Amino acid sequence: MNPAAEIPTYYDQWGPIARRLHKAGHVCRAMIKSVLGLRPRILVEINWRLGDEIMASPVYEGLKKLHDSARIDVLCNYPELLEDNPFVDSVNPPHPSPDVYYLLRGAPRDERRSSYYARQLQLDETARPRLYYSDWESRLADVVPESDGALIAIAPGASWRTKRWPEGRWHELFQAMEERGFRVVVLGNEQESLGIGTDFCGQTSVREAAALLHGVDLLVCNDSGLMHLALAAGTPVVAMFGPTDPAILVQDDPAFHCITNGRECAGCWNNSLEMEEPGVCPLGVESCMETIAVDEVLAKIDAALRKTG
Repeated sequence: MNPAAEIPTYYDQWGPIARRLHKAGHVCRAMIKSVLGLRPRILVEINWRLGDEIMASPVYEGLKKLHDSARIDVLCNYPELLEDNPFVDSVNPPHPSPDVYYLLRGAPRDERRSSYYARQLQLDETARPRLYYSDWESRLADVVPESDGALIAIAPGASWRTKRWPEGRWHELFQAMEERGFRVVVLGNEQESLGIGTDFCGQTSVREAAALLHGVDLLVCNDSGLMHLALAAGTPVVAMFGPTDPAILVQDDPAFHCITNGRECAGCWNNSLEMEEPGVCPLGVESCMETIAVDEVLAKIDAALRKTG
């Protein structure tokens, strides 16, 4: 099952005959421009979840290197991710008319994402995701308490219940971090608030969340869009995994520190393909993530902070 396949694409705005005519016209125009040495227009459509759009973002640099004169337009759900991106010419243009079109919404769940994108677009390789903001200021930064302790963000949410570390563990972790003198900010949507730390749940745009993450020493989270956002903002991450495989999602990154649940079925969504519905455990396990202990997370936090100095 691929939920992304249910969302209409750029070509779906036309009926079957008009769609074929448009595709043929794009191919002809691309050939003519190539012969005449004119600048081609490439349209990349993603329109997906936050983390997926971040994982796809390095392809714009790869396309510019491969087609150095091309104009690159992007259709996406999170235009803030592409602010100041030097490899993108326009975001969500009202009437795109591409010569070359790539649909990147949807990907094999058992293939490393960066490898899949490189293969689809015939790129030699793709870089790690990154944001290119010229201004990392956040209107919320002044709310964060001042002290000498490390500033750590936590993001307790995730798109699936099976990806979420139990709420009680987050409270235990927060208490232990307070005892160590850490300052804690909490990010996520309004429903993910834990009532602890400096709570920004439901108060941030993607741009504001990225700016806050850029300013913290570390993010602790589940496998989620905020995990990818922090890495793209250049912030170290300690992330907990259960039904998904971190090797599929994150390219080798020294800032990424993962903890898996230790079960034999770990990574079942990506590896065994027995999970037919996203977030529905085929074994009926109530809490996929409860095997991850607070002490294990604390040890990983300490190691990550030592590594960053």
